[in-house]
Amino acid sequence: MKKINNLLTLLFVLLLSGACEKDGDKFFLSSPEESALIASADAVILTEATAKLYALSLAWTDQTLQISDANYQATTRVQTTIQISRSEDFSGTIIESTESGLSKSYTVSALNIIAYKLNATAEEAAPLYFRLAGSNGSNITPVYSNTVKVMVTPYPIDMHYADIINKETVADSGKDFYSANADGQYLGFFGAVAYEGIYVQEADGTTWHTAQSGGIGTPFLLTTDAADGTWDMWFPGQSGCYFVNVNTVKRQWNALLIPQLEVNGIDGITMEYKRADNQWKGVFTGTAGTDVTIQIKGIGKFYDNTSVSGSDNRIDDSKAQNTSFAFGGTAGQLTFSTGENVTAGNITVNVPMTGECTLVIDLNNPEAWTVSVTEKEEEPEPEPEEGEYLYLPGIGPAVNGQWAYDHKITIYDKDAQKYAGVVNVASEWGDYAMCLVNYWDESKLYTLATDDNTSTAESGDLINGKGNNLTAPDDGLYLFEVSLKELKYSVKAVTGIYCYLGISGNDDLPPLQSTDTEGLYTGTITLDQDSEYGVKFVINNDWAGSYGGYDGKLYYNANKGIYPVTTGTYDISVDLINGTYTIQSIN
Repeated sequence: MKKINNLLTLLFVLLLSGACEKDGDKFFLSSPEESALIASADAVILTEATAKLYALSLAWTDQTLQISDANYQATTRVQTTIQISRSEDFSGTIIESTESGLSKSYTVSALNIIAYKLNATAEEAAPLYFRLAGSNGSNITPVYSNTVKVMVTPYPIDMHYADIINKETVADSGKDFYSANADGQYLGFFGAVAYEGIYVQEADGTTWHTAQSGGIGTPFLLTTDAADGTWDMWFPGQSGCYFVNVNTVKRQWNALLIPQLEVNGIDGITMEYKRADNQWKGVFTGTAGTDVTIQIKGIGKFYDNTSVSGSDNRIDDSKAQNTSFAFGGTAGQLTFSTGENVTAGNITVNVPMTGECTLVIDLNNPEAWTVSVTEKEEEPEPEPEEGEYLYLPGIGPAVNGQWAYDHKITIYDKDAQKYAGVVNVASEWGDYAMCLVNYWDESKLYTLATDDNTSTAESGDLINGKGNNLTAPDDGLYLFEVSLKELKYSVKAVTGIYCYLGISGNDDLPPLQSTDTEGLYTGTITLDQDSEYGVKFVINNDWAGSYGGYDGKLYYNANKGIYPVTTGTYDISVDLINGTYTIQSIN
């Protein structure tokens, strides 16, 4: 590869400090060795469809300082900065990035954002100029490499939308806020859990987060300055439906909690917010082919930068303002407004069927909120009460590159806060946590203390809150036992499942057979008399743990076994992971 001779030539000559002098000699730093900047292409056409693919790479040879005496080495390295401009002499706007390696790659999206920030015209080929600036100190004038010209055809950036970024993964949540005038003011409804944190990223790559003052986050005030840290934009301590207004021009945001909706025009309807769906739903009796005219309104709690208290700037619910709100517009294009004199509009909705119907207010599309009537949906299984399960995020395979909350154990002693269950361990990264809810909430989290050097994969002590993750055992089937009252846990490998017949004087424990389904065991048992104490399923033939049951459901450490089981022969099926069983007579 041909090198460009003038790259960083004549960078500087520095006298080393007195500490580098010996016997009156002085040592000199020379210019860096010559280097060359090259690009992987001289022209690229960017498209939104290929936004995540790589569009362009730059590479260069190392830049090092030389010292006049070969017995010594320079302790200062050259700081390399990539500069990008639309003008060949770099007299206009310049975008810079500091690099530590010898190459840099740009995705289609990243290069498109650079072109946008340099005011390049969309869908027109125009040159972007790249060069390296080398320096070993802020007071030293940089010396530049050769300039590389790349013809770039960008695609339009739609500044109407801003991505909602997940705090934990720093990944796009797939949800958006919307700016009707593309003026930096973004609105939308968001279903938040208590204290949930997000970031907001505009289409040009600008990411907004909470500003700080004196090392303390200032809720509802915004910054893009990385020097301020990366405080997330966190919601108040109440889960529910929020109307969010992110104003990047004023560098602040606010959130209106909507605790309930009042719908007039349909007798007896009660609306319930479904956070996972970001929808309000209510059931009523309708008549096919008719129209209903409704009004939707309510009173919410308004939070902004005045809703804080104390030296730690905590969000104070008592300072949230009661604020009236109302919907208007049409069924296919709802509007939303707030204020003292706000009035709900008349919204006409068609009823397509007779009988029980569901009124659905859909708040997902920030560009077009809607209301419609659908057939009544089958009610899903009710959400478990908090504390019914202890979730083990990270103990199984990842989902979309993240910990999943699809493995859990069940409470069996509420007073002692004891949980137990059999889990098929297949940890993606070899560690996990315990959580009382099936989403990230540090107040419901149980982990290890950061200075804990004694806890192992098999047993140990827990803390409430975010500490170090627990070490997952090797892949396989395990019995987990946890006491949140004592903050203790134990994990035992499941090597077999056996049947206790519940017959006085009969201590036999006939084994069940494992199947191709993890945690599912089957077998046959024969009772020569009625079971007196009920059948139980024993783990590991040593009573490491046992299950009784009732009506097809298993219960850990139950006092009584499954009964009545009378004299006869039975096919047994036990699903330890899902906590179910069957006992069928084959006489």
